[in-house]
Formats: sequence, C-alpha cells, structure tokens
Amino acid sequence: MSIRIGLVSARSKPEAQDLGVEVAEWLNHNNCTVVLEEDLQQDPGQVDVIVALGGDGLIMRMAHTYPDIPLLGINVGKIGFMAMIERNEWQRALDLLISGQYRVQSGPTLSAELTRDGATLFSGWAVNDVVLRSGASMVDIEVYIDRQFVNTYPGDGMIIATPQGSTAYCMAAGGPALGAGVRGFAVVPICPHSPIRTNLVVPEHAAIELVIVNDSPCDLLLDGTPDGELQRGDIIKVAAAPAEFRLVMVEGTDFYQAFRTKFNYMIRPQAVPSLGADRE
Repeated sequence: MSIRIGLVSARSKPEAQDLGVEVAEWLNHNNCTVVLEEDLQQDPGQVDVIVALGGDGLIMRMAHTYPDIPLLGINVGKIGFMAMIERNEWQRALDLLISGQYRVQSGPTLSAELTRDGATLFSGWAVNDVVLRSGASMVDIEVYIDRQFVNTYPGDGMIIATPQGSTAYCMAAGGPALGAGVRGFAVVPICPHSPIRTNLVVPEHAAIELVIVNDSPCDLLLDGTPDGELQRGDIIKVAAAPAEFRLVMVEGTDFYQAFRTKFNYMIRPQAVPSLGADRE
C-alpha cells in the first residue's frame, strides 16, 4: 500500500509553486497517492502525511488547519526552523519518507480561555504561544500555576510557549529553548520591570492562570494573531490542548543541528566534536 501524501505549496512564493509541480511528478512516478491542497480541504483524513513546501509560516498554517496530521516541511523560506529539510535535499527526504524510514515527533499545543466577570468571552488554541502584550505602558500580570500564586509581573506582558514555540518569540524575549520531546511549557515575562528575570518551565499538565491587575491596554495573541483586548480583572486560563503538533523527522533532521545552523549558534564554528557530530 503506497503512502498517501498531502502536498501544499506556499501561495506567496512562486519558487514553492514551481517546486510543487516537480515534487508531485516525482511522487506520482514513485507510486504515491498525491492529494493537492484544494482536495485536501475536502477530506483531510485521506492522507497519512502533509508535505509543506514553504517556511515556518506555512507549517503553522497547516498545523492549525489539519491538527494531528504529521507534517514534513521543505524550506523555501528564510530560517525554516520547523521546515527542517532544505530545498536541495527534498528528494533524499522524500525517498526516506516513502520507504518508511522516518519517525513522528509529537509536541503539545496550548488552549486559551478568556473569562471576564465569570463569563467566557473567548477560547482558542495555539501551536507556538499564547501572549499577553501591553501597549505604551506597563501591564501588571499575576501568574498562578495549579491555582498557586507565583508572582506579579509588571512589564510588557507574558509569553506561554510550547516546545516548538520556544524558539520563536519566547527565545527572542530571553526565554529558554525547550529541546525536542520536552513535555512542558515556558512561562516568560516580557521586559519585566525587575532585576530578577527568572523564567519558568512548567509541566504539560499544569494549569496556568494569568490575571490583569491594572488598567493598562493589553492584547491577547494566539500564535501572533490578536484575539481580544484585555482589561483589569480578566483571567486568561492556559493549559495543554487536545491537539498535538506532529513533525516528521527523517535522517539528517535534528533539533540541535538546526539550532546551531539556522540561528548561527556556533560559539566556535570550526570546532570538531570529540565524540562525533552524529552519534547513534
């Protein structure tokens, strides 16, 4: 039985569209069932894997549109941290995929619920992060973990990030980069007005509550998309969502290698690992 592959190309990138034609021909030649995006929208359950030709933005769109379906990203963008396969490696990666030489790396996602005066005003979910971000003045945010008060953070806001989202806004704000396979979330204050800037990593099952305790303007954003203006007394409840973010990993796709190369995280670029770069 051949593998059933959804094939999606970034709409804004002509080079991704051109590559999509080439990839579709190659997959058909290798006896794979290819489902293009317009047909995938009708019945997502007809594919085993989605191959996304683009960057991390396309990966995020696919993860939101087709939750729980494994994604293999071929980078036709700039950084492409989640789209780990570089464009010139696409055929090698698809060879491994169709021969079954791959694994699926799963990561948690986040649900967010906004309540005001006891009523739920909004609920949604995020692949990367849930962010509370102030405007021109500082916002005061109380943080509770499993109903226990942690602290009040005056500053520019708060980030709750998944492992896959920890290398995005979370890392830019000075938060930790959570390694692949970590089952937890990063809690990171944005520019807190304090010399103490401790970030937290909480377990996946933790119940996180964020409370707005002053009158500064503040927005709620899920994966960078504004989802409501907040006001004093609002409670944002954040927890693990039912959906999983599932990324296809083939030989040569490695979190630490991607972290070193795509973010130029190489303190000594010429260093040769004494135990070998790719140990089994």
